[in-house]
Amino acid sequence: MLKFFVVFLLIFLTFTSSYGQESVLIESDSIERDKDDIITAKGNVVVTYLDKVLKSDIVIYDAKNKKVTLPEKFYIKTKSFEGTGSRGWVDVENDEGEIFDYEGVVEGKYFVRGKYLKRVKDTYYFNDGEFSSCPFDQYDWNIKASSGSLKQNDKVKTYNMTFRFCRIPIFYTPYFSYPATNRKTGLLQPLIGQDTYNTFIYKQPVFFVINDSSDITLTTDYRNKQGFGLSTEYRRLFDKGVYLNVQLDMFKEKSNGFWWQNRDTTPITNRWRFKLESNYSPFDRWQFFTKVDIPSDRYFFEDFYNFSFLKYTAFTSSYIVGRTQTKDYLIETNINYFYDLTTPNNKQTLQRLPEVRFYWKEKQLLNLPIYYDFLSESTYFYRQEGTSGFRFDNTLRLSNYAYFDRFLNHFEISPKFTLYLNTKDSNTLDTRFLIPIKDTLRTTFIKSYSSFNHLVIPQVSFEYISKVNQSNLPIYDRNDRINEKEDVDFTLYNILNFKNDYFLRWELSQGYSLLDHYYIGDVRYNSSTKSLKNSIFMSIKGFSVDSILYYDWQKKQIARTVSSVSIPINKYINYSVSYIEDNGDTSQSKQMSNSLSINYLNYSFSGYILTNLKDNYTQRKMFTFNWNRGCWSLSFGYLDDYNITTQRHYRNVYIVINILDVHYRLPFVRN
Repeated sequence: MLKFFVVFLLIFLTFTSSYGQESVLIESDSIERDKDDIITAKGNVVVTYLDKVLKSDIVIYDAKNKKVTLPEKFYIKTKSFEGTGSRGWVDVENDEGEIFDYEGVVEGKYFVRGKYLKRVKDTYYFNDGEFSSCPFDQYDWNIKASSGSLKQNDKVKTYNMTFRFCRIPIFYTPYFSYPATNRKTGLLQPLIGQDTYNTFIYKQPVFFVINDSSDITLTTDYRNKQGFGLSTEYRRLFDKGVYLNVQLDMFKEKSNGFWWQNRDTTPITNRWRFKLESNYSPFDRWQFFTKVDIPSDRYFFEDFYNFSFLKYTAFTSSYIVGRTQTKDYLIETNINYFYDLTTPNNKQTLQRLPEVRFYWKEKQLLNLPIYYDFLSESTYFYRQEGTSGFRFDNTLRLSNYAYFDRFLNHFEISPKFTLYLNTKDSNTLDTRFLIPIKDTLRTTFIKSYSSFNHLVIPQVSFEYISKVNQSNLPIYDRNDRINEKEDVDFTLYNILNFKNDYFLRWELSQGYSLLDHYYIGDVRYNSSTKSLKNSIFMSIKGFSVDSILYYDWQKKQIARTVSSVSIPINKYINYSVSYIEDNGDTSQSKQMSNSLSINYLNYSFSGYILTNLKDNYTQRKMFTFNWNRGCWSLSFGYLDDYNITTQRHYRNVYIVINILDVHYRLPFVRN
């Protein structure tokens, strides 16, 4: 951060090196040139060059030696800097100069000042230099050094450096060195805290630059209850955006930790996680993506990430995906390996090894108003224990858009042929043929008013999926059991578009099943009369409502709803509530969340409570308080997460004082 001490001189040199050009405008009360070609401008001197402005009562320019002298107080403003100095000089030809008593603002947010600043070639020297992101009259915090130097693309050296917070010296060192490049080997910002298992955690990352395209981060991880670990992350950027990230976490755990109680596995001492991400193009037009994420045990995420929602990770996915496409088709191959963290072992976990997709992109059929596309998926499903085999799924989709006066009709038919080859126990061959049909007819009425437009869209749709016997088919995933359907739905949309950005969309839908049941998602409801669907989205004067509700006429109750309302109580306080309820014949749930946010001046508060109303317990509580002084901030947070399955609370309390932001630019940014 001390490099900001010298930004003033860098900008000043850029400015003064342009004096010999015709585009420089000098205004003053008087200008004199003597026989030695020395130009002296006096009285209200204003020098302008592009977006740079220099003001002083006197400016002296030695045209022969290309030296600018400012004998009195001056003011300078550029795109990145604004400040003053008491006096100074710059030798443009030899890249040298001195400025005394400088003070200013860099990039509108960094405040610098000092007694003396000198440049010799690519090195800068300063005395009594100060730096802060707070204005000096505020004096929340600042860094001061009695002397120091900076060499471009090398490092900053300071002597007798003091860090002061609210004018109180907090830290002193007789010598301090700091890298002056974007990528430099050194210590990164440490993490100090606690979690559910440990009262003290200390993580210290160290950043190592290998070359311009690769680097390594080593992070030591000490936890007073769990033990000690080391994380290694290697990053490499190749040509054409090809990258490789490899991470290995190793942890030596203390034996018989209390977190192993009531678990159906023996405590593990040596725990690890291997993670790899990469993309590459070994063949023309082919792009491959690889990910590997395997922990040593199924409790790894719960134990080592219990301060975050990663502790609820249900599985990790490792894969190799290859993809190529032209204007006509797309081919994708996928080898996918799931590591199920919810079961004692991985023997019955379904794997796709491999999966091949071929998609013929949508085309017009001859010159007819009919469009078609084709998707073929071939998958080998594997389980160490359980059903394994091949599934070949093929879908041809034909669609037509037809206009009848003001009516638009969309017809779609998607014959689906599936072939199963069970290779686990015997070479049995099974097939399935489905004919999904969907037809939608709609029209639109538009009425314009002075402040809004009103759209009314009535719609009727028919959806049919042929009924076939699927009981003899293996079950790999949900696509192996496609529910029959004969539904008619009547829908009315009302949309209000206001010119002041207010918006209202209201959907009302009633449907009927020609069968004795229907589905909402995967939930089955035993009735011919479908639930009434009422969907509203509204945004008016800060109020917002987003609600989808299904009402079961037969049971005279809500079948399912997902609703949220946000209410601005005043300009400082906002309250929101969300409600989820599901009353299917096979599953039920009921949850409510309440959140409150308060923003006043530089104070902010947010609170969130999630309650499981069905089982009558509080699932999550989160509260954060932040005091932002602009140049530093203080945050306090509390998290209580309850897992009803393990009947364990995960509580975390943290306090963060953010005074100095330390940023290291990695060699690349992944898409």
